[in-house]
Amino acid sequence: MATPGDRPDRPNRPKNSEGHGGGHNRGHGGGHGGGHGGGGHNKSQNNVHAQVSGVQLNGAPTYELPVQKKNKDSKKFTGRCRVFVANLPNNITEETLKKLFEKYGQVAEVFLGKGNSFAFVKMDTRANAEAARDALDLNDYEGRQLRVRLAAHAAAIRVKNLSPMVTNELLEFSFAYFGEVERAVVISDDRGRSTGEGIVEFARKSSAQNALKKCSQECFLLTAIPTPVDVEPFDQKDEDDGFQEKHVNRNAPDFMTEREVGPRFAQPGTFEYEFAMRWKHLFDIEKQKRERLEAEIREDRQLLQEQMEYCRVEHQTNMLREQLRAMEDRANQFSQSRSSRLEDDRRREEERHRQEMLMRQQTDELLQHGRKQDFNHLRHQENELRSKANQLQDILDRQEQSLRVVSGLGNGPEPGPPPPLFPGGRINDRGHGPGMGNQMGHPGPGPFQNNLGLAMLPVVGPI
Repeated sequence: MATPGDRPDRPNRPKNSEGHGGGHNRGHGGGHGGGHGGGGHNKSQNNVHAQVSGVQLNGAPTYELPVQKKNKDSKKFTGRCRVFVANLPNNITEETLKKLFEKYGQVAEVFLGKGNSFAFVKMDTRANAEAARDALDLNDYEGRQLRVRLAAHAAAIRVKNLSPMVTNELLEFSFAYFGEVERAVVISDDRGRSTGEGIVEFARKSSAQNALKKCSQECFLLTAIPTPVDVEPFDQKDEDDGFQEKHVNRNAPDFMTEREVGPRFAQPGTFEYEFAMRWKHLFDIEKQKRERLEAEIREDRQLLQEQMEYCRVEHQTNMLREQLRAMEDRANQFSQSRSSRLEDDRRREEERHRQEMLMRQQTDELLQHGRKQDFNHLRHQENELRSKANQLQDILDRQEQSLRVVSGLGNGPEPGPPPPLFPGGRINDRGHGPGMGNQMGHPGPGPFQNNLGLAMLPVVGPI
């Protein structure tokens, strides 16, 4: 009989596409491949990133994550809202079956299995699906006793090796990378502590298959602890209603044999007591082996945890050393840069001082050259004045000679010669006449220095 968790994702899928697995995915396909032909080898599903919902796994911190809504019916028409119906009449149709279940809520889709012997019906909410199950299970319909139960989720996976810091929100955020997540739950104990396992239910079976493939081939880490999660198909079990008396097959050969004798304690010395003790001894051996194996596993886990912590501390130490070395290199570079800047400042200061000295020297040279030019200009003016004085002396000499000639032609006595303008001869280069000096033996001021002696010239009329 087909199991309730192996219906294809889409209701309009052709019946001949079920392949070898058909509706028997649990026994032949493991619940996550749908057998050999149940859509498990679709090329589009091999691409892990084809169904990605946009979540980027870049290792960013996850301190703040949005809190999940507590309302269980917040998401409608999910995989948890499917109902498995068996023992249907051969003439049943999808429309008839849809009308039958619409009495208990909205129906999204109906899928009839091979030969119309079973069907899957997706309701709007989990509560409506449970109501339909309670109302229709074991009811007679056209001469058939219907078998109605909640279907297993076709796109659910179990996640193991979860860190105690992994919550429902972090689990959903992490696996949303593979596709839309309908529900993600970390299983906790009676004290509310994580058991290290969780359940993730996707909206599509391809997302679950991609998660199984990717996590089996690579190491998927959810926290800073380098412990990869272990992902496997989720084999859903009914722990709420269980196996009820109304579901037992009373026509089975073992029913009458086993139910012939009721509950009791085996009496010592009897046949059933001997084999009961053998079974009990075997159970004890299995328990001891399982405990020893679990103890070895815990020891190996503890050893690996210690090695991981040691290597992690060593890795962090090496990273700190690298950071310290990088900081030292930056400090050395900064020191070298500072020394280079100081050396450049010193060189610029020296160059500025040299330029100032050169400018000062040039200024002094210009000043000395200017003084020399002023002195030469004065000497030139003095020579010009001396030349003019000599010319004036020549003119006076000619006047005197002319007066003498005129006076020699008259009747009167010849007048005496007028006093010379510069007694003793011409003006020398220093502007002094001969014999001019003071009592100290230095040349005194001559007529040239007293307004050239013009005040001492006699008035002789026009020349």
